Amino acid sequence: MKRNTKLQTVLERIKLVLALAAMLGITYLFTFYLDADVGVVVFAFLLFAPLLSALLAWAASRRIHMFLTAPDTVQKGRHFQVSAVTQAEGRLPIPFVRLHLLSDANFLADDDRMIQSAMTPAEALEVAAGYTAQHAGNAAIWAADPVVSDYLGLFRFRLREQPAQLRVGVIPTIPSLTNANMMLRAVSDVVLTMDEEEEESSASFTSQSMPGYVHRDYVPGDNLRRINWKLSAKRNKLMVRMDEAATAVRPTVILDLQYEQDEAGLVRRDTMLEGALGFLILLVRQGIPCSLRFASDGVWKALELDSEDAVRLAAVELASADFSNNGSRIDPSAMTEKAGAYMIYTTRPDNVLDTRLQTLRNEGYVCCVFPEFPDLPELSGADALWQLSEDFSMTAVRK
Repeated sequence: MKRNTKLQTVLERIKLVLALAAMLGITYLFTFYLDADVGVVVFAFLLFAPLLSALLAWAASRRIHMFLTAPDTVQKGRHFQVSAVTQAEGRLPIPFVRLHLLSDANFLADDDRMIQSAMTPAEALEVAAGYTAQHAGNAAIWAADPVVSDYLGLFRFRLREQPAQLRVGVIPTIPSLTNANMMLRAVSDVVLTMDEEEEESSASFTSQSMPGYVHRDYVPGDNLRRINWKLSAKRNKLMVRMDEAATAVRPTVILDLQYEQDEAGLVRRDTMLEGALGFLILLVRQGIPCSLRFASDGVWKALELDSEDAVRLAAVELASADFSNNGSRIDPSAMTEKAGAYMIYTTRPDNVLDTRLQTLRNEGYVCCVFPEFPDLPELSGADALWQLSEDFSMTAVRK
């Protein structure tokens, strides 16, 4: 894109030089070979007309204000409009306004040609351009050096106030995963084991100083995690705890993603991001509350998810994330919570991440999910490795 912009600038300057040379040639021809009087008139016209036109264009560029508008968020795959609104002060005539809208690779423009339009001081000029949201996450759309062109098309002046860059969030989709049952079973077993250990330790403590859990009969729709399986087996019917333990086990999904500029990188990031949301849906459907951790603007954020609606709201919040983590690949505070199981979705399964996983492994079960690569990473710090394809099919590399 930068190369095309430089080439366009060079061509514009060549056109200006050729136009001025043609004007001088005509003046010289009339003055010395045809009619000196006419030549003087032509010379005066060719001198003052460009100067007057350039002066009006320069004055207009000082009095024009431009800003961009678009939806704050848009669903991935949807089409939306970006409007460039131009307003002018005063009553002087306004020459042509030219601008070129550019965007990050998250968006696909309907037409990427230069936009040029005339306007009047009496009313604002609004020019719309269509875009399609191709990749999830927060991305930018901006006007590349908008200018005012004079009436003769010889001179261009940059606006004194450049429009602010526009940020649009693209909401990821939540797919249906294929072959994810084995990974779901492993995480569920970890949660169930920790719940049983927690119940036993709580019972041994409360037998001396506090009352234990209060139970009632199971009702369809109750959280499956609150079923006391041992008591249910003794009574031959499902029994549900009335209260929860003080430190509930919440498996954690961590997004180890980053800012991407090329199509291939954005596709891999989308796969990890949406695959993580798909797995979170499976967890909450099993009655397993969980948490999601991701970075944006160098700050890690944590969301607690207890239902499918909470996962969908998390997808909306992810639309505003740029996934920059300032070098912190894993949220440090994730190791202070009672998660039991950690699922790391990454686009960079390298040695740096492996070091972080080995530390995290001391806190619980660690599962790492990564895109399809020609060479499979080793990642000795993870208990299990899974490969996620672009069609959201999961393949066990190490169980």
